Amino acid sequence: MPNLSLNARYSSLFALGLLICVAGCSSKPSNEKRVYKILGIVTVDGVPVPEIQVALHDVAGPDNKQPTYPQGFTDAEGKIKISTYEEGDGAPAGEYKVTFIHQEYNVMSRSFSGPDKLHKKYADPKTTPFSLSLGEGKPNDLGKVELTAKK
Repeated sequence: MPNLSLNARYSSLFALGLLICVAGCSSKPSNEKRVYKILGIVTVDGVPVPEIQVALHDVAGPDNKQPTYPQGFTDAEGKIKISTYEEGDGAPAGEYKVTFIHQEYNVMSRSFSGPDKLHKKYADPKTTPFSLSLGEGKPNDLGKVELTAKK
């Protein structure tokens, strides 16, 4: 083994550790699918509503090799923000049924609970009237989604 001074050894180990960290931390995991941002505004009885839960359900069924669960919420202006890997990054390409649920936020449990203020009219992927075709060269836009809280 070459005769390296203690400082040279520590410098070499530090450089190696830094290289490993940069290589490991800067790249996206190889199993992540490309995602596409989604546009759209949700209103309930004509008014934009925050914190409507929005979920995308792949029409082809779950991908067992690389499962994803794109979902999110509307903001104060009713704009849809869907996340798959990071907040607001979008969803993988595909054909989706889109569901909407509007519940109260429970501060104690830090979750949404209680009855759906939309009476579960848009909560089932089998019966929701909303769908989205997402991917390269597609508009990736739900447009204005008009929901009603009336029974």
